[in-house]
Amino acid sequence: MGSSLLRKLNLMNAGAPAPQPKRAAHVMIREHSCAAEPHLFALNQNALLRMGLTGGRFDINKAVFIDTETTGLSGGAGTVAFLVGYGYTDKDRFTVKQLLMPDYSAEPEMLEYLSRELSRFETAVHFNGRRFDMPLLRERCIMKRLPDMTEGMEEIDLLYPARAVWKLRLGSCRLSYLESAVLGLPERDDIPGGEIPARYFESVRRGDVSLLEDVIQHNRQDIVTLTLLLCALEKLYTRPEDAQELIDTYSLGRAFERQGELRTAKGLYLKASRPRPVRSARDFRNELYAGEANRRLFLLYRRAKEYEKCEQTLLYMIKRAQAGLWPYLELCKLYEHRLKSYERALEQCDYLISRAPAQDRAELNRRRQRIQGKLLKTKKES
Repeated sequence: MGSSLLRKLNLMNAGAPAPQPKRAAHVMIREHSCAAEPHLFALNQNALLRMGLTGGRFDINKAVFIDTETTGLSGGAGTVAFLVGYGYTDKDRFTVKQLLMPDYSAEPEMLEYLSRELSRFETAVHFNGRRFDMPLLRERCIMKRLPDMTEGMEEIDLLYPARAVWKLRLGSCRLSYLESAVLGLPERDDIPGGEIPARYFESVRRGDVSLLEDVIQHNRQDIVTLTLLLCALEKLYTRPEDAQELIDTYSLGRAFERQGELRTAKGLYLKASRPRPVRSARDFRNELYAGEANRRLFLLYRRAKEYEKCEQTLLYMIKRAQAGLWPYLELCKLYEHRLKSYERALEQCDYLISRAPAQDRAELNRRRQRIQGKLLKTKKES
């Protein structure tokens, strides 16, 4: 019985055609050109360095704007960039090229093509590419035993300067949100980023790349947006005093302080701390950050040992009821330790004791006793 069945199966296999190896798919290339943003050709070098440009030189004609669409949103082993878009200036035009692999077999060809293209450029401009796009491309080159296409390239990741300026005010710094909230572009009505990997898997399963048309459009829009965002950020980092929103001015002050540009930071804090009418919830929030600006300003004055300006700032905060009891405590410390004005220190300490929570009063009473001792000693010596 078994041998009869085996003979039948052998006869069926003999009559069937031999399976053919699947032909490797070729990478698909899309190209789109539009007028380049004119300000791209007048970017301030120092502003770009403030924004995190690695290296010391930026040439827009040697810069490439790059964005990937991938099979996973968190990276890691197995994540593949199935669509890589990159844009560059060509005279007064901006050209976007997009490389799409219809299925996984086209990846080596896509990486080799992209490697040849990127070799023409010196700087990569991206959005969160430092942690995602660029490491992913390097990893895929390693997996396919190809040279690292990103080696030697300088980078500027626009996510970080964007967060530094707008995170406090906007909360979200997604690229699509910045388009409408900062750049004034219409809100997108395209595929959500979280749905893109599943769309690619469905496209491969069906063998239908037309399912990716809105993904391709999404990617192309991201790359064009990068050019507009670069210009908007460069203008703010060139002339931070031109920021229109108080919270953005305060945020820029923090960014410049972190970079050691303390004179500019002080000017921004002063501008952010100017009194404004409080008529709405937005105005109230602005007033909170005006208080924060004064607090940062005080700390900078204290670091520079400009104690008279420290006093003026704290008294100004008290007048505007900013930061609760904090300016009273700092004023008490200033009078005791720096200005040696023990009577005024005692006055501030008494006020604090009358207003502070019960758990803080023991420490304040010890401070009061110490100040009283210094005051008595001074009186005896005089």
